[in-house]
Amino acid sequence: MNKQNFASLLEGKLFRIPDYQRGYAWEEKQLSDFVQDIDALVDEDIKSHYTGTIVTFQPPEKPTMQYGRTKTLNIVDVVDGQQRLTTSCLYLSVILKKLIDSGADEYNAEKINFLHNKRVTKLSLNNGSSDFFCDLVTKGYTNIEATSIHDERLKYAYAYFENHIEEQLKEKSGEYLDKLFDAITRKLSFTYYTIEEECEIGMTFELMNSRGKGLSTMELLKNYLLYWVSRNVLEDFDRTDLTSKINKSWKEIYTNLARCQGNEDQCLRIAWILYCSHIPKYWEGYEGFKSKWVIPIRDFSEKSLEETKEFIEMFIDGLSSVSKQYASILNIPSLEDTQESKWLRKIHNAGNIANFLPLIVSAKIGVDKKQIDDDQYVELLKNLELFSYRVFLWSGKRSNAGKSAFYRWAKELFHNEYSINDISSWVNGLIEWYSPHDIYLASVSIPFNWYSYRRLLKYTLFEYELWLLEKEGKNLKSKIQWRDLSDSTLEHILPQNPNIDSKWLQDWSNDDSQIYLHDISNIVLTFDNSHYSNFDFLRKKGSFGEGHCYANSDIRQERKISVYDNWDKESCENRRQQLVSWIKDRWNSQNLKMPVDVEMNEDDNED
Repeated sequence: MNKQNFASLLEGKLFRIPDYQRGYAWEEKQLSDFVQDIDALVDEDIKSHYTGTIVTFQPPEKPTMQYGRTKTLNIVDVVDGQQRLTTSCLYLSVILKKLIDSGADEYNAEKINFLHNKRVTKLSLNNGSSDFFCDLVTKGYTNIEATSIHDERLKYAYAYFENHIEEQLKEKSGEYLDKLFDAITRKLSFTYYTIEEECEIGMTFELMNSRGKGLSTMELLKNYLLYWVSRNVLEDFDRTDLTSKINKSWKEIYTNLARCQGNEDQCLRIAWILYCSHIPKYWEGYEGFKSKWVIPIRDFSEKSLEETKEFIEMFIDGLSSVSKQYASILNIPSLEDTQESKWLRKIHNAGNIANFLPLIVSAKIGVDKKQIDDDQYVELLKNLELFSYRVFLWSGKRSNAGKSAFYRWAKELFHNEYSINDISSWVNGLIEWYSPHDIYLASVSIPFNWYSYRRLLKYTLFEYELWLLEKEGKNLKSKIQWRDLSDSTLEHILPQNPNIDSKWLQDWSNDDSQIYLHDISNIVLTFDNSHYSNFDFLRKKGSFGEGHCYANSDIRQERKISVYDNWDKESCENRRQQLVSWIKDRWNSQNLKMPVDVEMNEDDNED
């Protein structure tokens, strides 16, 4: 272990971020702290600033790479300090670009010393970001397309540094850049050491974490597993093999999570539910995995060492599989246009998908294993969408309604304790518990203020548009997408504030207006809200080819309004009956009963 500045740290080495680690994670707060530290070093009276630890591991094969014509450099894996190392390289690349652009050509040689020799970079990133990072430090961030959340953060960091330097140069002399270069290359101080065996990576991270090192949940678990292997697996071959499996699994996990911009804690909790416990009170995050009944590291009184080792081998494969399915559920645009993607999209749009994720992941794993048919899986998705509409949107239940049951069913389905058909029927029974069928049918028949329940209103009208296109439009693609919906896309046919001399006040009594104004029967999706204002119906209706009017709309439900000669109570009630009939049929549950032993913990403290 020794202290080195940035220049000596980079001497003779190429740094590589292993794929089993997460990608670049720093955001504005960390970047702000970093530039403040560097700016303080510009002061000539400050000689150094301790930046942190860099820990590396050189694989047994001792890989090397040609760096230019005359140099061959050792390749080392970065075990700890990748965020600081990446950020230092990014900031230095901006500084050098500014210096060279200002005419200081002598700094061209420093790019080779610190950053890159053509396309070979001193630091190589992981999870698909290596080429993007190379483009940043060689070309600058302009016109480079980011394809992952890690790329976006790298691009943001580069722009942040550029903007910061531009602001500083407004007040400081040209020497500021030279001093900044000196500060980052000579005054940043790192503690640097290498580890000799791959299994020591886990012990290193355990030590770092005990000193308050900020690691993600997935990193903590990975390194706890590596630490467990180093302590408890005695045979060299087994230790190397299990270490390799852990690293390979984490590479796949981080790749999957980057693909969907998913949440590590959420993904890990799904795996916990399927492999450990579905009961919410037992979830303690990363710490729960260190329990004596899950992965004990010393006390094997509740689970033997061999049983623990077998669980680890099963779990690391399982977590990789869970991350794959989790990513595909969240990353709907990447799915083919299938029944699965259709209903997943609806569940996303309806909201509160978090409750369902463990069950959907469990079902998708069953489909992959050929234990569940595609049609059975899609039927489950339909019932989950029905639950979202009836329980969350219509009945307004809390976002954790039914969570305990869904978590339990996810685990039972995963372990083949019940069939997916059983669970699909139980979802219907759960709907009946929270949103009784008879009450639903009665309440939907009465006009009420839909406008106060925006997501319910938007989702219902959006689904109505899709149904109209399927029924009348020969399955044409909708011109309005869910992502387009905002308050400006909701049009009150009878205006909320009609002009005092308008025909609306002649056709509508105050009482009728109060009843129907904010009811779904008087609201339609539109692209042209700003063009309609408070105009009378005939002007809003228009005729085909006239520009902004109902008759000329790309939205089918809006075009259907133009068939009415006038918009009065009778017209509004006529449309209401059509909508109500469709709504009752579209979200009609089967009035089934739940199993009597299902936990009903609607009042769980966590959502």
